[in-house]
Amino acid sequence: MTTLQRLTLATAFALVCATSRSVPAQTPALPPDIDWAMQNGGFSAADVASLQSGQVVTRTQTDAGHLEAVVMSAVRIRTTKEQAVSYFRQLLSYEDGSVTLRYGTFTNPPKEADIARLSLDNDDVGELRNCRPKNCGVRIGAAGVSALGGAIDWRAPDAAERASAWARQRLTTYAAAYLKQGDAALIVYDDQSQPVKLQDMWEGIVDRSPAIAMYAPPLQGHLTGFPEVPLPGGTDELYWDQQHLTSLKTIIGITHMVTWRDPQRPERALIAQKQIYASHYFYGSLAVTLFLQDTREAASPTTYLVYVNRARGDLLKGGFGGLRQRLAEQMVKDSAAQMLGAIKTALER
Repeated sequence: MTTLQRLTLATAFALVCATSRSVPAQTPALPPDIDWAMQNGGFSAADVASLQSGQVVTRTQTDAGHLEAVVMSAVRIRTTKEQAVSYFRQLLSYEDGSVTLRYGTFTNPPKEADIARLSLDNDDVGELRNCRPKNCGVRIGAAGVSALGGAIDWRAPDAAERASAWARQRLTTYAAAYLKQGDAALIVYDDQSQPVKLQDMWEGIVDRSPAIAMYAPPLQGHLTGFPEVPLPGGTDELYWDQQHLTSLKTIIGITHMVTWRDPQRPERALIAQKQIYASHYFYGSLAVTLFLQDTREAASPTTYLVYVNRARGDLLKGGFGGLRQRLAEQMVKDSAAQMLGAIKTALER
């Protein structure tokens, strides 16, 4: 995927007319907002044609220097904006037992009951058992490694459940701190030899995502200034999940999700997903999905979805002749394309 920093004006498709005979109508031009996104995402004319015909189009880019992968995916669906938003949210919370193992939301303030269904798998239990300062297979931060030391009797027959209970308590405390303090509460992943400050990672992701500042400045201001900066028309949720991606360890994550219906633009909505914790692989990510209903097609509602995810993590560290980078790029590409494809299939039945 090319950078999102190139700004161009939406172009109009020429209408071919004949005075003496009729000709087949051409595919209508994209709505300006979607055309802008496609051009800035580096999509080709062939990609645009595929999008207009109803196919999912996807482009990716990786930057090993920033340990970053970017995916942009778009699709055109015969449905209303609100139906698309509703199904997208349902899909996020759907536990298929294969990829999404568990999902839940935090109340405000968070309670341990909110995350009572979370249970560590054997790999995570084993890695917690072997945690040492600057050498821990699960990302819990140095303070977590220190607190873990005397918290669990690993010889006890219920040691695995005690480890899960300990993790639930830590994650609940962390969620509560974020809801009160925002980015100031973000974790420092210093359980490895090279500390990673999530707040710095998040700021870097935002800096390299200029499109959101230009296209939806109130949303960006809310995400970076949460909880002090309000967002008229927006709602905030904090959710946790356990994801098992192909060939990877199970990932426990916490995400701040914002759903924004722009009061000035009733035909569009945006959902932003700001990852604030991941137990493995990812340092941080920002996914933004645009839902735009084409107002030119009132008789047959049509909505465009554009999904952009910028993620950073150690999957993009060098090694194995670039294999890890290629696998990471393919993983984010497949995940985005499958998600948008599933939404289209479900809503066009």
